[in-house]
Amino acid sequence: MDFEHIVRQAAAEESKLTLESYGQHNIGIRLHREDGLHLRVKGPCGQRLGSMGMPGTTITCEGSVSDDVGYLNIGAEITLHGDATNGVCNAMAAGKVFVGGSIGARGLTMTKWNPDHEKPELWVLGSTGDSFAEFNCGGIAVICGIDPKNPDNVLGYRPCVGMVGGLIYFRGEQDGSYSKTNARLDVPTDEQWQWLLDNISGYLDKIGRQDLLESLTVREEWQVLNSVTPQERALMWSGPMPMAQYRDEFWNKAFGGDPLRDLAPALDRSTIGAITTGDLRRRAPWWSNNEQAAPCTYYCPIHIPTVERLRLIREGKIEEAYELILGYTPLPASVCGAVCPNLCMENCTRTGVDGSIEMQVLGRAVANFDPPEEAESLGKKVAIIGGGPAGLNAAWQLAIGGVEAHIFERDSQLGGKLAQVVPWERLPQAIWDEEIKRFTSLSNVHVNLDTDMTPTKFEGLQKDFDYVIIAVGTHEPRRLTFPGHELVIPALDFLKEAKGKDSMKMGKEVVVIGAGNVGCDVACEAYRLGAEQVTLVDIQKPLAFGKEKEAAEALGAGFKWPVVTKEVTPEGLVTTDGELIPAQTVFISIGDVPSLPFLPGSVQTMQVGGADWIQTDQAHKTSDGRILAIGDVERPGLATDALGAGKNAAEAILAEIRGEEWQPFNKQLVPQQTLTITHYNPSDKGNTEEDQAARCLSCATCRDCHLCETICPTGAITRDELRLSAETSFEYISDDDKCIGCGFCADTCPCGIWQMNPY
Repeated sequence: MDFEHIVRQAAAEESKLTLESYGQHNIGIRLHREDGLHLRVKGPCGQRLGSMGMPGTTITCEGSVSDDVGYLNIGAEITLHGDATNGVCNAMAAGKVFVGGSIGARGLTMTKWNPDHEKPELWVLGSTGDSFAEFNCGGIAVICGIDPKNPDNVLGYRPCVGMVGGLIYFRGEQDGSYSKTNARLDVPTDEQWQWLLDNISGYLDKIGRQDLLESLTVREEWQVLNSVTPQERALMWSGPMPMAQYRDEFWNKAFGGDPLRDLAPALDRSTIGAITTGDLRRRAPWWSNNEQAAPCTYYCPIHIPTVERLRLIREGKIEEAYELILGYTPLPASVCGAVCPNLCMENCTRTGVDGSIEMQVLGRAVANFDPPEEAESLGKKVAIIGGGPAGLNAAWQLAIGGVEAHIFERDSQLGGKLAQVVPWERLPQAIWDEEIKRFTSLSNVHVNLDTDMTPTKFEGLQKDFDYVIIAVGTHEPRRLTFPGHELVIPALDFLKEAKGKDSMKMGKEVVVIGAGNVGCDVACEAYRLGAEQVTLVDIQKPLAFGKEKEAAEALGAGFKWPVVTKEVTPEGLVTTDGELIPAQTVFISIGDVPSLPFLPGSVQTMQVGGADWIQTDQAHKTSDGRILAIGDVERPGLATDALGAGKNAAEAILAEIRGEEWQPFNKQLVPQQTLTITHYNPSDKGNTEEDQAARCLSCATCRDCHLCETICPTGAITRDELRLSAETSFEYISDDDKCIGCGFCADTCPCGIWQMNPY
């Protein structure tokens, strides 16, 4: 962890910090606490001390400092007891910087000032370097001239170039090189002098030099450089004839006689301003609330709207949040909260701040919540062959939608591989049992266990049901034919047996052929049953990832690749390179394939890898319009892929029954570059739903923060309340007649809502 992050972590825990510095950069950058933060730095500092300083933060440095002190400061108070080099207060918008020595070149350049806040201030005991206050737009500087670096010129060469606002107090000599078109030399007015008297004592207190108060309050020794207003500067103009004057004196006189005029005499020839509105803009903002998908929703195979769920939790609508997720899956606690690799977390934008939203916390919270109400009956029945995650979600969605869902499961329990194979250490049985209980409580769900499907039974289902969904998964292990293959145990058979009451005996040394996530589950179970060393081998770099791989490695499992098996003997696995990997037990985990002996000829399949896979369209319909296929019988995938397929198929059926057009998920991913995450500070992740809701960045969904409304320089953006049924919503609107197309709204929006479109 670098120095900057160490400081940030410490600041999250303590409001008063003392640092020993040896030239580190970025000390105090973007630090903030609600109760204020006080940072004392001992020793020399590197660049950007207090950069992007936040309101409520005070920083005191006991030594000298390198470049860019207070760069982009928006409210911090920074005190230096020594000198500072170049770029002090560059682009500062608010806050105060007190310097107990002198500063280098380009101090107080490109400052900003928001009239809703106090003006930024820079106090310097000594002198400044060259190009001081260049493009100053509102900052106030006080240069005291005590022990200056150059007694003949306390302001350096060419100060105030491009200055359009602000004020500079100075005491001492200057060489007259300041920009006369941007600044005017004066003596302080009564109001200006009173401001200096009111504030100089506080400055001297900060730097420990109250002994100078009397000598620094002699009015006759002070001068000021006031910024020249645009109106005053226009009167100074002596260059070429302005275009407006040329238009009035020459161009307009040609009206009626000039050939161009004759072609379009009614054409509007009024001046087009340098800053335009309406149709003359090159681009215009669009409030694209909820039109794109957050990364968590986009990468989730079920497309759960996690941002919306977290919004409901923030608003205290916990039951509505639970109902929302149960509208997408019957297994949020078992899958989202336990076995899922959580692609949502892997792609969460919050990882760029301090780590992703903890999705397991959200998933487990729904374990004991009641199911949603079932809709009025639509008078239809659907047969679902297979009670794994795909079949469960298809039945769940159909039942809630008012359709009878009849599951025909070959096993003695529901759940497919989740119940049969996944170790209870990864999927807590109490949570699983609770969610299956909730699932079977739906009146439209009918479960038939221990049912083997045959062609005759399938034909009967086609006659008795409006639709048939095939969701049998893949329960036929792939096998390889090498010498000794009969000594190898399929991973699927082993995991089913290991999860049962009678577990097989395990050798001390174990080899697993196939280093995917299922292979890692095999390794973990082998260790649990007494293995001392497990080696996973693969012909390529292992595909294992996430929690499964971490668990196997934590137990001591090793990975070897590339390894091609030549044969398996009682002594172990022999590779094509002649190496013997000792093993008393060898497993094979290279995937499973469907078994479809009941499938009618009207359903087309595609052979891949020696197995038949059912071909479907986007709505999971097969070549027979009343037969659908979902889950691993289409293509292998995660449990969430199966759940997503079940949901889509059910929604397509419901839409067809209602005479509606089914619409698949089609939102585009919100571009990462439109999300302004610099607004957020690292925080403790917490372990409650409320903690996660507070941390959510609300990607692609407006968080109603008012930043766009506040930052708009022309006041073009307004917030309107909308009443939708019993709920009050809102929208932000940009007035075309005021908007200048600057893009500030898009640049500051933390959620990526404002899009700048070519006009």
